[in-house]
Order: sequence, then C-alpha cells, then structure tokens
Amino acid sequence: MNTLKKYRCLVVDDEPIARKIVKNYIAQLPKLELAGECKNAFEAIDQINSDETIEIVFLDINMPNISGTAMVKILSRQPQIIFTTAYSEFALESYDINVADYLLKPFLFERFTKAVFKATERLRAAALLSLSPTEQKPESVLYVKSNGEKYAVQTQDILYCEAMKNYTKVVATNNKTYSPLIALSKFEQELTALSSDFLRIHRSFIISKKHLVSVGSNYVMIGTNRIPIGDQYKEEFLSQLMLR
Repeated sequence: MNTLKKYRCLVVDDEPIARKIVKNYIAQLPKLELAGECKNAFEAIDQINSDETIEIVFLDINMPNISGTAMVKILSRQPQIIFTTAYSEFALESYDINVADYLLKPFLFERFTKAVFKATERLRAAALLSLSPTEQKPESVLYVKSNGEKYAVQTQDILYCEAMKNYTKVVATNNKTYSPLIALSKFEQELTALSSDFLRIHRSFIISKKHLVSVGSNYVMIGTNRIPIGDQYKEEFLSQLMLR
C-alpha cells in the first residue's frame, strides 16, 4: 500500500492570529503537514537550516528586524515560499525573487489552495527533473474515435472532458476537440487508468489538474475555460487537489 507523501510546512508570522489561520488551513489539506511555526525571521532561518524536510514556507513580509523578503535572500537553502501579507505594495518585489505565490490578507481557503497547488507543482517538477531519463514517466496515449476517425491523443494535451447527450466532448490544447461516442463515466475510467492528472469535479465535467490555472468558490479555470464545480464534488475536489 502506497504511503501518501506529505509536504512539510513552516508558518512564519509575528501575529499569532495570522499563524493560527494558516495552520487551520494546512490542517484541512491531507497533503500538507505542519513542521512548526515561528514568530520572526531569526527563528525561521534556524528551523529551515536545521530541518531539511521543510519544503513550503508561509511567510509574512512585514516583520520586525528582518522582513520576509530579506529573509528569503539570506537563506542558503530555499524551500517554496508563499508570502502572506496585508500590504499589496510588496507584490512586485515578491515576484522579483521568484516565490511560488503571494497571498494578500485576508485570504480565503480557496485562494490558499491555489497557492499550495502552485508550490507543490514546482516541487513535483523539480523532483521529476532530478530523475534519470529511464526513471521519468513516459507520456500516455489515448486512442479516441471521433467522427469516423481514430486519433492518438496525448493525455497531457487534454484540458477537460464534458458529458454531452450521447457522447463525450474532449477539449485539448491548440483548440482541438474530439467527440467519442462514449459515456463520460466510461471515458473517465480510461483516462484515470493512464494518468493520475484527471479529476471529476462535476457530474458533467472531468478536468486535467495539469492545466488548472485557478480555483474559485464554485468553479475552476482550465486554461481560459471556466468549469463549474458541482456541490457534491467540491469537498472531494479540494482534498484531492493536493494528492498528486
């Protein structure tokens, strides 16, 4: 039985209430594990240097003595940084130092999950690049019959699938669309057998997590496409989002 990998997180903020909010959000995501909390940059630097398992840091910017941005520049080993601040004027500087995301307080859980998704995607990509060519996962091909023709479709190119009356609409990159005469539930079985990138978020929609751009309160953006999240799928979606 596979053990679920957890990303260990550090919360750094001089405000106790702010730390509590982030810790509560972390506790709601099974892919995350709290490694500790710090009230200033000095404590955080020591903990990051002594604990190499810390992979994500939720970091306030406006802190006494050493700011969050200054702290990042000091670190000899840099985990994925997600800034949390009440000041929007720090946004430009934060992107200049290539952090995973920037959360403007007060932020909702949905916005928090988007930031975590960005950070875990970066970690996942870095882990993949560290593999030797023989260890890397090959691309998966799905053969789709559409309008009397059979197409070899790379699963990584599929954006989302939509249930239609008697077929499934498959939307891929480069504005390519396929219409296999197959029920969405059956098509879902074929997709998930080939790749773990796909997730059912609505009775009529399956999305590729690889192409997820943002998460709203009741929808996601897949590329430029707005896809609804069904009420009965929402809780599972927010949980599974972190299980890649």
